[in-house]
Formats: sequence, C-alpha cells, structure tokens
Amino acid sequence: LFAGMETIVSNPVSLLYFRTAAVLLIVGMFFGIYMSASDNHVAADAHAHLNLIGFVVMAVYGIFFGLNPAKSTGHLPKVLWALNTAAAVVMFPSLTLLLNGHPSFEPLVAAASFLALGGAILFAVVLFMPKATA
Repeated sequence: LFAGMETIVSNPVSLLYFRTAAVLLIVGMFFGIYMSASDNHVAADAHAHLNLIGFVVMAVYGIFFGLNPAKSTGHLPKVLWALNTAAAVVMFPSLTLLLNGHPSFEPLVAAASFLALGGAILFAVVLFMPKATA
C-alpha cells in the first residue's frame, strides 16, 4: 500500500513540495473557516484556487518527483516549485480582493494565472523529458 513512500519523503525536492502544500493547505483551511464564521462566501473562488493550486497541484508534483527521483534533479523542479508557489501566493490575495469589489487587482489575478499555466507547461516538459532534468 505504501510502496515508494520512503522514496517520496527522503527526496528533498519532493519534501519541499509537500511542505509548501501543507502550509498553503493550512492557510486555505483557515480562510474557509473564516468565510464560514463570517457568513461571507464572496471569495469562495479564491479559497478554491488556493486549495487547488497551492495544495492539490503542489502535492501531485511532490508525489511525481518523489516517485521519479531522477527527474527531481537539476533546476527545472525548483523553477516549477517557484512558479507554482508564486502563482498561489499572488493569486489568493489578489483574487480575494477582486471578488470583494476591487477590480484593480484583476491584472495580478491574470499574472498569477499565467504563472500557474507556465508551471503546468513546465511540468509537462519535465514529464515528457526522457532523462533527468537539467
């Protein structure tokens, strides 16, 4: 059932992704509790984006790099981590503010969306590369 788990948790790149995912999950959960307690769900989409990009996607990347240690070497996995982390960290507050009636934050939401897309494209590149990354 847990075949490969030792590889995942001993891989420093995989662990970086999981640690980041855990922190962003906690932030997302606190925000969800805040929305529930305040009965203000205007920014529910921001909450969902944070949990998806910050936790789910980051954890999937962590699993991939943990199970494929040869692909976790070089600069590309760290660039991917930076792109995805920046996307989540920029998108969450800017989308929250946009949804709460501050349209001036739309360019930041768009920029964060392109960071997330860039991360997805980079992940596909790493995934389809035949050997270890550079």
